[in-house]
Amino acid sequence: MNAAVMTLAHYYARRDVKENIRRMKGSTALRTLTVSELSQLAKAWLDVHPELIEQAAETVRNDPKFRTLAGRAERWRKQMQLRARARQ
Repeated sequence: MNAAVMTLAHYYARRDVKENIRRMKGSTALRTLTVSELSQLAKAWLDVHPELIEQAAETVRNDPKFRTLAGRAERWRKQMQLRARARQ
């Protein structure tokens, strides 16, 4: 899976978790969570809602900025693979 897609999907999951916590417990409840706890909750949310990955993939495919970023990352990965092969 593309790193841009997974980063965006994780962002969507964090956003949803924050929204649900605010709705259930109020905005002050977010202040008591550590970044690590929020990340763990977002990961669990993403496991339960894999449609967020599809939503993120569609955004990356359709948004020119994300498409450029994803293409740049792919070219960089290929360069690194070629360099690693050349060293062998």
